[in-house]
Amino acid sequence: MKRFFKNHWLLICLGITCISVGIYVLKGFRQLPDDATLERILLKQGISLKQIHYSQGDIQEEIKWKLDAEEVRLTQENNVVSFRQFHLTVEPKGKPKVQLEGRRGEYSRITGILQMWGDLRVSSDDGYSARSEHLVFDEKNGLLTTDDPVKISGPFFTLTGKGLFVDLNKEILKIHSNVTTVLQQELFS
Repeated sequence: MKRFFKNHWLLICLGITCISVGIYVLKGFRQLPDDATLERILLKQGISLKQIHYSQGDIQEEIKWKLDAEEVRLTQENNVVSFRQFHLTVEPKGKPKVQLEGRRGEYSRITGILQMWGDLRVSSDDGYSARSEHLVFDEKNGLLTTDDPVKISGPFFTLTGKGLFVDLNKEILKIHSNVTTVLQQELFS
């Protein structure tokens, strides 16, 4: 037996090494996630898309909209959509088109709340514009609100103040405080 080990020591060591490597490889295969688990891991982190152009609406709908964004992120259940460096175009049927630009936004499909932040600029085809740092749009109730300073301009006026409440259904606009209105001279001519 001693002679056998002395003559075949290299093969014995190589065999032990192969068995050890085989055991580690088998353990590794057992610990790998299956496809469904890997999919759950990816969805838990969310899906991130770059340079997006998305539009929604058809001929029979009352409103069409388009979103261009540098990045869009979807949560696991697709209930929250967040976006960065965006340009949103809203085309209501029979009303002027509205364009909105900002740094970031977040939309909840469950609540219907759209929040937008960062140097927001709103403009409409009929000559109105607005600026603020933060806006909240409640899609279900047709409400647009903020507690931040706002500036609204139209063909004959400029309106500034802090806080905003707009009921789009009832066509009501309120500025909460520090309101300043400047009317252009053409209005009095």
